Amino acid sequence: MADQTNSHVALEQALLALDDRAMVLEELDGFIAGLLILPEQVPPGEWFAVAFGLGKGQRTVFASIDHANAVLDLVRAYHDAIARTLARTPELYQPRFPVDPDTGDVVWELWIDGFARATDLRRQRFDAYELVGGEVAIAALGLITMIGATLDDDPDPVEYRNLSRNAPRNIRDAVLTLYQYRNSGGPLPGTPSFEDIPNPFASLAKTGRNDLCPCGSGRKFKRCCGAN
Repeated sequence: MADQTNSHVALEQALLALDDRAMVLEELDGFIAGLLILPEQVPPGEWFAVAFGLGKGQRTVFASIDHANAVLDLVRAYHDAIARTLARTPELYQPRFPVDPDTGDVVWELWIDGFARATDLRRQRFDAYELVGGEVAIAALGLITMIGATLDDDPDPVEYRNLSRNAPRNIRDAVLTLYQYRNSGGPLPGTPSFEDIPNPFASLAKTGRNDLCPCGSGRKFKRCCGAN
């Protein structure tokens, strides 16, 4: 447990050291939760690029190839820790929310921002949860409502306050509900039945200088996000 805590602290510091295109830890926490409940696996290179604002023609947030690989290792460990908790001890799962030091309020919006970035990668597949009905549809609609609330430039103060009051608990419950359904083999309307999905990092090796960049640009890593 101490090693895991140290790894999480190291990841938080590593993210804060990058420029503002990279997610902070609370965003990444929501982002990874979103990836884990999507009905369709997203390739690591695709979502890694989103998490760190990488892409064709964009300046890398990393200082070197070694730096990129070191951060990737921390992200992989964090992803796997969340996946293990959801799979083995879901009762211990707790989304990572910061707390406003002045008001003591839970700031759930950062988590939802990251979660929304994940669902946007396969939004039609995620929205299909609504068609399942029952508690699965309720969970999906609840998360969609919270995503919409954070995008509203002029929300109703009373409605937003009521939403915020229950958001931390509702987020946790919704993630657990959707993760359980996703991994139960239950069908999603309009799509094939779910299949066992392997750990997306199982075959992901460190990125070499002559390997294709994980951002998906098609260029070699040394000439893209790995350039000094």
